[in-house]
Amino acid sequence: MPVSSRVQNIWLRLLEAGDGFPTRRMERVEEGYYAVVREAARGPKCHFPGGDEDFRAVKSFIPNLDHTRAVYLNHGSDFGLARTQCLHAWAGQLGEQIESDALHALAIVDTDIFAKKISARLHTAGWNVEAEPDNLRVNDGRFTEFADLLRLMVQMVLSCSTFADAARSLKAELARRFSLDAQLFERFQECFAQYRPAIIDRYFTVNPDGSRVAAGWDYWQVSSRSAHDATEIFDQAMKEFETLLAIPQEDWLPALATDCGEQSILNLEVTHD
Repeated sequence: MPVSSRVQNIWLRLLEAGDGFPTRRMERVEEGYYAVVREAARGPKCHFPGGDEDFRAVKSFIPNLDHTRAVYLNHGSDFGLARTQCLHAWAGQLGEQIESDALHALAIVDTDIFAKKISARLHTAGWNVEAEPDNLRVNDGRFTEFADLLRLMVQMVLSCSTFADAARSLKAELARRFSLDAQLFERFQECFAQYRPAIIDRYFTVNPDGSRVAAGWDYWQVSSRSAHDATEIFDQAMKEFETLLAIPQEDWLPALATDCGEQSILNLEVTHD
């Protein structure tokens, strides 16, 4: 995600304020997005993350605080994201104060505003967007992909980026995923043309002999993978599909009623590292 020099400078101003300034320093980055720096309480070291204290300190200054999430600049690793090198790269010695918890540096983000801004950007691509708690389901007309808004929010804060930067980054990532989905489904169709291949929600499915029991592969298994890794996982899944389709259909799900009113999908999960 690209770095915003404006956001980075906001953090540096707050961190450099030093003695003679209030123990709580705060600046509005944009609507629904605030940068906050607080000196840690004197005495015994506070237990991570000091969230209750930090929220109380800004409660009277930030509207709709109940609809916000706090992201600390030095806790990106808790989300599986690198933090130390990035923080030291732009904050220098000031970053050491954050790492040692002498200063609490956190962004407070209104999750409702964030979700609306991200959704609006995705709509411009002509995609259908459905909001779920902390997530988005995005459909391009054929494929459905999942967007983890909390992870995106953390990436935005740690990258010193804006809502617009986060939205552009997610849009590009989803476009990459949809392109990969299309490539994999084209291969799926070629492999299993005789079994009426189709897309149902997040599955590539085959429907042998017009049965109401279909076998499906969950393409979300490769959503976070590189094209190379996704292809390897897909190839393994297709080998397992071929093995499955060679088995008499009545052996797939022997306990499933054959005259059920709706088509049932047997989900083929492929394990991988």
